[in-house]
Amino acid sequence: MTPSLSLLCLPLLALFAQPIVGAAVVPSGFNQSITRSSQKQIASGSSITYGKISDSLSWQASGPLYSGCNLNGVSISDCYQFTLSSDATKNLEDYSTTSPRQRTEFLTPSAAAGTTHRYRWSYYLQSPVGTSSHFFHLMQLFSRDDDGPILTLDAINGVIAIKDNYRDCSKTGCPSISLSAFTNKTTIHDVTVTYGPTKGSFKYVITDSATSKVLLSYSASGNMGGNASIKFGTYRLAISNMQSSIAAAGDFKVLV
Repeated sequence: MTPSLSLLCLPLLALFAQPIVGAAVVPSGFNQSITRSSQKQIASGSSITYGKISDSLSWQASGPLYSGCNLNGVSISDCYQFTLSSDATKNLEDYSTTSPRQRTEFLTPSAAAGTTHRYRWSYYLQSPVGTSSHFFHLMQLFSRDDDGPILTLDAINGVIAIKDNYRDCSKTGCPSISLSAFTNKTTIHDVTVTYGPTKGSFKYVITDSATSKVLLSYSASGNMGGNASIKFGTYRLAISNMQSSIAAAGDFKVLV
């Protein structure tokens, strides 16, 4: 299980942080017809910062975060673009820890056990993106009552896979697909969750935005935590010889 971050409670002042308009060097894979000057920089990537997009969605970012996307092939209207450096000493949420992590994630408000919620968002992960045996979360069902994630979607060892920390995957059939089947395309993520320590439930479906093909789905019941949130973005252990991560997310909706 991935250790939890102690800074999950957003500082009050940070919730009102104003976006900073800025320009940056455009790396390969970007749409050259849309420049950085047309984007709003929300987080600089020099330290972990926090904010809110709306009453139903907040963010926490140790890497650069922009409102507006200029990646080729992204089909997201209300789009946010984020990057994590390939340098394991940069874009860290805590520069003093012996377990350095890079994080840019969006998160829903904390929800109580016994409540049901349904969320939908769009996501894009650009290739190439390096994976390893270490955690690289693209989604978390994070329970503060359990002090960690209940289950996650990970880019790990060349695949995109569900990791379930409270059920036996050999019995529940935690699915995985190849990394190449997921990257360089806009995907739609639909989560329905009932939180709770014993009577919770979870249904997660990922589809290809262009074809409506289901790429991955997972359902489970039992412990789904409490005082919990759905988180999505990029969160990984910073290791040597890793690749940079470039991703986009947006079009977030609360359906239930």
